[in-house]
Amino acid sequence: MAPNRKEQSSPKDKQDTFQQLDEAYAESSIEDQLIVYWNRHKTQILLSVTAAMVIIVGIQVSKIWSEKSITDRGNAYVEATDDTEKAAFAEKFSSTEIGGVAFLELADKSYSDKDYAAAVPNYEKAFKAFKRAEFKQRAHIGLALSRLLSGDESNAIADFEGISSNFDYPEAARAEALYHLSILDWQGSSFEAMLNRHEEIEKLPSAGNWLGKALQLQASVPELKKLAEAKASEGLTIEN
Repeated sequence: MAPNRKEQSSPKDKQDTFQQLDEAYAESSIEDQLIVYWNRHKTQILLSVTAAMVIIVGIQVSKIWSEKSITDRGNAYVEATDDTEKAAFAEKFSSTEIGGVAFLELADKSYSDKDYAAAVPNYEKAFKAFKRAEFKQRAHIGLALSRLLSGDESNAIADFEGISSNFDYPEAARAEALYHLSILDWQGSSFEAMLNRHEEIEKLPSAGNWLGKALQLQASVPELKKLAEAKASEGLTIEN
């Protein structure tokens, strides 16, 4: 006679068993109820804890690796002392802020040496690398001036216009761009446009010393001074 097979419990049988246990331990102590709860759910609890630990460890490893990468990058920047090493560093980390700083240093050096054509590409790369407006505007101003001084006036004007209308940039940078545009207007004998630039500078509370420079121009350029006085006599002063 064949031996009886052990009947396998169905999910319904397990649920009935759990219900019977709940009823049996309903009046028991907290300790006993916790033991029953643990025995019923220990697999799910252990899996949840394991998953949480994996996530936490993963986050910590990622953080440590990120901090190590930043430290290594900083050390590499310090070790890049001459222009060749700095250029190599900048190209290697061209998509990072510190790579942008290296490009900016190279561009500033070319600008100081009056090699404006050589400064342009490094200012462009610094501008692309920087994400924060306070850094980006610095490269943008350098790019515009280098283009202007290297003979690329049309692109320089486009840069200055872009700077002056960028509300993410500091007001002092926008005022500087407007001032340079007014100088170009002066060179083209466009005194009405020149005065309009100065009026735009006047509207910027944090224009810095660029408003003073604009007012000095108004006092020293006869055509501009005459135009400003004519507007003032009509009640259209720069302050209005």
